[in-house]
Amino acid sequence: MGGIFATLNTSYTGLQAHQVMVDVTGNNISNANDEFYSRQRVIATPQSTLMYTNRNMNMGVNVQSIQRTHDEFVFARYAHAKQEQAYYSTQFDNLREASSYFPDMDEVGVHTDLQDYFNAWKDLAKDAKSPATKQALVQKTKTLTKSIHDARARLVDLQKKASHELTSTITEVNRLGREIANINKHLKEMEDAKTLKQANELRDKRDQLEFHLKELIGGNVTKNHIQTYSLNDIKTADFDDGYVFNVGYGFNIVDGAIFHPLVVEQNKNENQLAQIYFRGDDFKVVNITDKIDQGKVGALMGVYNDGLNGTRKGKLQTYIDRLDTFAKGLIQATNAIYAQSAAHRIEGHIMDFQGDETLKDTNHNIKTGTFDLLAYNTNGQVIAKKTITITPITTMNDIVNQINANTDDNHDNNTTNDFDDYFVAHYDSDAKQFTIQPKNASQGLFVSLKDHGTNLTGALGLNTFFEGDSARDIKINDTYRKEPTALRPWLAPIDGNFDVANMMQQLQYDKVDFFKDNKLDNKPMTLENYYQFLVGKVHTEAEHAKKTLESKDAILHVIKKEQQAISGVSTDEEMVNLIKFQSGYAANAKVVTAVDRMIETLLEMKQ
Repeated sequence: MGGIFATLNTSYTGLQAHQVMVDVTGNNISNANDEFYSRQRVIATPQSTLMYTNRNMNMGVNVQSIQRTHDEFVFARYAHAKQEQAYYSTQFDNLREASSYFPDMDEVGVHTDLQDYFNAWKDLAKDAKSPATKQALVQKTKTLTKSIHDARARLVDLQKKASHELTSTITEVNRLGREIANINKHLKEMEDAKTLKQANELRDKRDQLEFHLKELIGGNVTKNHIQTYSLNDIKTADFDDGYVFNVGYGFNIVDGAIFHPLVVEQNKNENQLAQIYFRGDDFKVVNITDKIDQGKVGALMGVYNDGLNGTRKGKLQTYIDRLDTFAKGLIQATNAIYAQSAAHRIEGHIMDFQGDETLKDTNHNIKTGTFDLLAYNTNGQVIAKKTITITPITTMNDIVNQINANTDDNHDNNTTNDFDDYFVAHYDSDAKQFTIQPKNASQGLFVSLKDHGTNLTGALGLNTFFEGDSARDIKINDTYRKEPTALRPWLAPIDGNFDVANMMQQLQYDKVDFFKDNKLDNKPMTLENYYQFLVGKVHTEAEHAKKTLESKDAILHVIKKEQQAISGVSTDEEMVNLIKFQSGYAANAKVVTAVDRMIETLLEMKQ
């Protein structure tokens, strides 16, 4: 109905609407510093009209809803930018620390110690009898092996540190996912899209949790029935259902109000490094370590994972493997030379193959070719020489049979002065150890093995200078560590022979075979070149991560500004709105006052 009371009702709705507008504006101002608060707007529409005489009359204003200004697609881009920034930030932090373990530009580290080691061999070649020179060589060798040990140990420690960080990060991922699922449950209870009833604060909270969850583990969010607000801004979007947070390209950790936790296992690989498993509705766990390649977790996995259980190998493990390969190449190349020095007997390492197994089928770098066995008397004169041939079908039993064969090695038709008359070879398939021993130790004879490219001495670890087979366990033979004067710089045990020392210093310029597990994956390089290849890889990847991070930081800054321009609170704008809404409230109050006076006048007239 029309009339004075209709006017009073119209002003009353205006008072209520402007009171809500003032309250919402005050709430915006109070949350201006909250990054994840979306500024809110009151959506007010005219109330339904009614017919009065011959006219349609509006009956005031209706507060339809209080909506947050939120662009779902810009927010998704913002979260993705943060996810990428977190990935490269975590990667750079770890690679920067790894690169600091190889400070070869400052004349310290493995490279410098390697040069000092070869210089010590050079000094020994000049003065082969000096006990002090041998002592200096042993000391330089110990320094080199310690530098290699330390570099590897620091990389392993960094691996474990990253693994522990991942464990705590997954705990935080599970907490965030559980909270999101709980919010989804309450949204179902509190919202109604038909009546535009909306829980803005819960949605802001969910956005914040989702943002941090993507920062930690990446992933994708899918929502059904997203609606736009044409009354406010056609670009904004809100009101959705069917919320799913998916990680690892197919594993839903949040499915509406249901949460599926991630599990960390550290006992399923020999290095005790954490791997990630997804626990489904059936409580079975699936290894998704290789599936996570986004966010902080993805960066950590890409940095430290050891590649066991069929998973991809992280950068730190690659550096460790290459350092092991460097050490293995140094060990085998050095031992291949040193084994040629004459000794009273030859003894190899314990191997992993049978005596009747073809050498080319093993994973030891034994090549086809020949090597010579030389027997020396106590005066250092060669009394017998036997040449042994290795073909593609040769076995250790074949080598032993060739060495022990009764042949005329000296070509003098004398069957009592050949190599097999002084020494005997043996390879036990149970012990898996190759030995050449004197038949009569009291004669004091010497034996040496001069290799012509077979690498048998290095592969079998015959009369070694270095012990071990990787950066983890490389060390000088205990015999020389305890008694440096026992070092043999000669080929023949005579005064003035320092051929082994000369060959050792030449080794720094020769190409060496480098492989870790597969001898077919061989990279012949000098020791210095391979080490520089390793160091260059570490520093290059750290620098690349730094430059990529700078780019991601810039992108994040731009998208954050776009996000804040849409959803952020401008205090200046809100203050203008506050004045406008206060004025509207005051104007409606004046109408109410005027109507009140009109009613008083009517009552007085009636009296």
